[in-house]
Amino acid sequence: MTPITQEKSEETMGTAPLITVIVPVYNGKEYLDRCVDSVLSQQIKEIELILLDDGSTDGSVEKLRELEAAHPELIKVFTHPNKGVANTRNEGIERATGKYILFLDQDDYFDPDYMKTFFDAAEAAQADVVIGGYRRPDKDGRIRFTVRPTNEEYIRYKNLQAWAKIHRTAFLQGNHIRLFQNPIGEDIPFTLRENALAANVVMIDYVGYNWYYNESSVSLTIQTGLDRNIDGILNLLNEIHKTRTDKPLFAYIVVKTVVYLLLACGRVDAPETFLKYYRLLFNWLSENYPGFQRNRYIAFGPRGQERRISVQVCAFLWMHRLRFVGAFAHFFCKG
Repeated sequence: MTPITQEKSEETMGTAPLITVIVPVYNGKEYLDRCVDSVLSQQIKEIELILLDDGSTDGSVEKLRELEAAHPELIKVFTHPNKGVANTRNEGIERATGKYILFLDQDDYFDPDYMKTFFDAAEAAQADVVIGGYRRPDKDGRIRFTVRPTNEEYIRYKNLQAWAKIHRTAFLQGNHIRLFQNPIGEDIPFTLRENALAANVVMIDYVGYNWYYNESSVSLTIQTGLDRNIDGILNLLNEIHKTRTDKPLFAYIVVKTVVYLLLACGRVDAPETFLKYYRLLFNWLSENYPGFQRNRYIAFGPRGQERRISVQVCAFLWMHRLRFVGAFAHFFCKG
């Protein structure tokens, strides 16, 4: 794959904003004031805020129209029947006219210096992508955890979400880097393709994205068993595979994803069901990544990955190699 990074000419861009913020909205009326205020209060004012309603039924559209009427020079509202968050974000990418793109979810919010920090870092390095950190506040203001970037190789893959990063618009549009509409892992193919094609990815020691812990919207999809999720898992793996590189770290990310989804989805299954899909997914790995058991990251994990994840992946691969997964399934599965 040859990345496309050419910028639009000044004549073509005209007075384009510096940053486009893309917010998909679905029944998020109660959070929109905080979300939008965190954008409008930024130090950088040359922005466009694209709010895309994805078939809300709670009065979100009316709220969005109020916000648009109050700030017509900054806010653009678009509505469509429900088509999913990934397709909604993709529409935002198509409509973006800013030099850079930021993604923001409807119940999340930025720190006041968020845009300027990312914009300055992107301009200084002429980066296609700049990666920052994020924190997880709850409704009581408690920070459940914070993720702060480091310069280790794995940091590109530590946050597989599209947010807490700034993206060069011409880079995303020119290389057709888009979110993947799927019940599981919509951001993962986007992030892997972006990392594979980016000429310059920069990490900054900064935490300014607030990923709100909304108990009513925390996804439980993967906890419904492998039977219900296997099509989505295979769709995800096949989409990831389209971006395959020869780098061992890429193959490790794929292996880690398989192990994670097996354990996350299969906990509620009967052992027989778990083993059925374990064989299916590991056959997929063997066909597409035949040397995965010899991957150099299996033993200790890449630097920067949480130790518990490295141990989890390593332990599962050893059970696979020693044919202990059957015994493990009878201990692990609740179904």
